[in-house]
Amino acid sequence: MKQGLDCFGKQYEFIYKNDTHAEGSVDRVLFEQMIRLDAQSVDWLYGEYTDLTARYVPGSRPALEKIVRRLQRKSRAKTAANIVRYCRKKVLEPCDTGTADLLFGGTEEDIIARTTYWCTDLARVGCVLFQIAGLPARILVTANTSFAYCGHQVAEVYFDKAWHVADLNEGLLYPHCAWEIHNNPGLIDGELEGYLFFAPGEQYQSVGVVNYYVDEAANYSYETSRLNEYCRAILAHSAKKWEGGIRWIHGEDGSDLDL
Repeated sequence: MKQGLDCFGKQYEFIYKNDTHAEGSVDRVLFEQMIRLDAQSVDWLYGEYTDLTARYVPGSRPALEKIVRRLQRKSRAKTAANIVRYCRKKVLEPCDTGTADLLFGGTEEDIIARTTYWCTDLARVGCVLFQIAGLPARILVTANTSFAYCGHQVAEVYFDKAWHVADLNEGLLYPHCAWEIHNNPGLIDGELEGYLFFAPGEQYQSVGVVNYYVDEAANYSYETSRLNEYCRAILAHSAKKWEGGIRWIHGEDGSDLDL
């Protein structure tokens, strides 16, 4: 079983080590704890790994609880769908997308207040809102390691006796778990259009699973940070739609990486 920053290989280990979130912050720790979803780990990850009991302590996160009360319905599926739509709205709401002032990390309350399009932050928000609503949830780190910098972060939420992938950025709640998509990428390829290099399902070529429980917030640091130079350069190339083809620009594919 592969766990930690290097579970997708050396290039992606370098990415996670240079993530723009503050060193030691919750998001860095979750990268370090993720377990690669594969034939060796699937039974455990879809078995006893994640606690399916309600862990939220009522009254402990009043601002988030107020949001969930507006979104909650008798149907657990409808509640999950409402939370996904709410998070998608946070992407579409006006927010400063200029890299100079962009903030990363912080508590889920902080992220909601400032709005964000950054998938790492939004996946964490969705995961906590699901749990406050009584829906077990966890975070998924996905990547297509055939390409440079092709990573994403989503949540996986449990209801109706099954896990469902929730892409909070795109506002999509799939009737499939990550393992199903990993093995059959075409299951979700009709959901999104306009992709540049690969179909949406191929993003699940590599999947890391990590638990993030709402009642364990005291165990983490919620320090915020600004965009670092490593990620700034990647975003600059991405803004140009990867002229000349998507490629490693920091030497991640070389043999002399300081890993």
